[in-house]
Amino acid sequence: MTVISLLPADAPAFGDQTLFFLPGGTSSVRLKDGYIPLLANFTHEDKAAKGLRKRSADDKHEPSVYFSALEVVRDTRFLFLSGKPWSGKTTLAKYLCYSGATGGLEKARPVIRNESGFVEEESWADCKIDPYYYIIDCFETLKRLIDKFIPETLEKFVKNTSIQQQEALIVLDGIEKAGEQATSLLPNILSFAESLKNVRILILGDTQTCERWILPAPFIRHEILPLLEAQRREALGAILGVKPSEVDIATGAAAANPGIFCLAVPARHQGDLAENTIDSWLSCAVVPPNSPDRLADADFETFSLDVPKDAEPSLSAPLLRRQLLAARHLAALPTTDAALELFSREPLVAQPIIRSLLIRLSSSERCQSFKTLCEDLVRGSPDMAKRGALLVSEFMDQVPDLREHVATHMLAIIAGGTFSVRERVQAGQVLSQLGDPRDLTALADIPAGAFIFGSRSHPNSQPQGELSLGSYRIGVYPVVNRDYTAFVNDTKRKWLSPDHSNIDKLNAPATDLTWHDARAYCEWLTRKWRASKKIGPTEQVRLPTELEWERASNGDLNRLTDSTDPVYPWGLEWKHDAANSEETGLNTTCAVGLFPEGKSPYGCYDMAGQVWEWCSTLWGEDMATPTYAYPWQDDDREAPNAPESVRRVLRGGCFSSGKLKACGTYRGSLEPAGFWRGNGFRIVVSE
Repeated sequence: MTVISLLPADAPAFGDQTLFFLPGGTSSVRLKDGYIPLLANFTHEDKAAKGLRKRSADDKHEPSVYFSALEVVRDTRFLFLSGKPWSGKTTLAKYLCYSGATGGLEKARPVIRNESGFVEEESWADCKIDPYYYIIDCFETLKRLIDKFIPETLEKFVKNTSIQQQEALIVLDGIEKAGEQATSLLPNILSFAESLKNVRILILGDTQTCERWILPAPFIRHEILPLLEAQRREALGAILGVKPSEVDIATGAAAANPGIFCLAVPARHQGDLAENTIDSWLSCAVVPPNSPDRLADADFETFSLDVPKDAEPSLSAPLLRRQLLAARHLAALPTTDAALELFSREPLVAQPIIRSLLIRLSSSERCQSFKTLCEDLVRGSPDMAKRGALLVSEFMDQVPDLREHVATHMLAIIAGGTFSVRERVQAGQVLSQLGDPRDLTALADIPAGAFIFGSRSHPNSQPQGELSLGSYRIGVYPVVNRDYTAFVNDTKRKWLSPDHSNIDKLNAPATDLTWHDARAYCEWLTRKWRASKKIGPTEQVRLPTELEWERASNGDLNRLTDSTDPVYPWGLEWKHDAANSEETGLNTTCAVGLFPEGKSPYGCYDMAGQVWEWCSTLWGEDMATPTYAYPWQDDDREAPNAPESVRRVLRGGCFSSGKLKACGTYRGSLEPAGFWRGNGFRIVVSE
């Protein structure tokens, strides 16, 4: 255990560290000269009242404009920022510390925000930052930091700080090395920091390792995005003295990863595949006695042997580079036995290595080894076969005879709900590509009876009341892109969603649609289903009323509590991994039904989080206070032809809603002509 910390006085030295080498590898670019501003998975649209605002029906869809990672740190006092291996987490931390210590944060700089080339300046001009950078190599290091070093540092900072606008930025880099038990220590540092007004905390960790960690409030989770091609062209064009359009290196898909970018540039490689890039880099960067093959063999040994967990920090090479080289070693072996042995022993650790191996074998002359490995991966033990199928799913065109096996495993991953969120998201995407066999238009029966509506959790949800409803049927899932696209194709109705043709999201909720669009879909589906005899001649498809939606979501759970806490479709307490909410960190829609733990009492999925769902009920013109308040009354709140200025009710929250809104009791609203990527709907069938 080694406590590695750098104080503000040390941070300026970060600026002179080598960021990457130029073509040929003889000269380098320093951090202070070549840092490319990383972006986070948080958009301007997301921040605009969580997206709930009106847009004209004549507007064209605009590309998302992303906040930079620096801006997310600036705007979030307690932030957990994750990224994939070699995504630039440490580089970001060092740039923040260097700029904070040298006054660079106060200088505005232009940042490209999307592939369309939209540019907006970033700065942190409101205060001076004193950075304190700590590298985590194990749990004991983190414990010593939180129990002793950081409190002592902050006490000195507060004692010596005379400028009101000066803030301390605590950076904990590599939190994943402390293991999941690290979360047990975070409340301690959080309570200490919250007692001080001018302290903020940035925690950096690996996405895959940390995605299931339950973070204490008020930590917010965001993720670092890959580098845009436009960013790479702009940066290299400026360094090499050419136009961005003339840049012909590091523009490929793999070079979107900052680490692969740093290999592609000195190797003069396009960066199309990580495997090709690292091979090219090895040919120009490694000389005897450390030959490429010896380096690959050594990196494989770090994964294949029983290396003690506390020894891993001594492995100085970045994780992704070691994974790629381990795969190179496996590809040189005559059989795939070693690969299967590694995968069966450590499937999560081995996944990226096996994926890289499959890429190498699929593009080589060893087609039989490739097919054999694919077959073995999908036919192992249950969990191994499921994770193997996730890997094989990327190669369906080359092994079409395994489609049925892969689809079966994807359904099992979704139904089980025990794999990580990102594995389930991938399974949903694979099913979308293969043709999701689930009945995504299934209806749940809601029996007639009295129920309690409302909650003490929010003024707009009060007071509670009791009402009887007749029986009806409601969609088990929100309406998905596949089905809404059929409506659009049939009616030629305008739809601006970027997901309408996304083959990965055919089974995800249809979004970017107005209240009027949702009603038009219901009218169209009524005609279709009557014609096919799926519903009777007197039945109709329509939007749910607000009470019908709440009944389907909560069942009789509202009767069980008079607490000020929300009621959720699954019960009275928040449950992690039960909803696609802000806490999950996806910040986008996913295939429906990926959160079986969040199923409602009547079997409905995704009624908390995922997308806000339109109801037929009126709200009023004031966003903050409803005209049509609870308790429910038999007034004109179900009038279908109310003025456009009268907002309609939205329920359930969405992927960017926190647990106070992603529930079965919070009431939201939007103008009927409003739409964005976080609102959709589900249907009701009744007489």
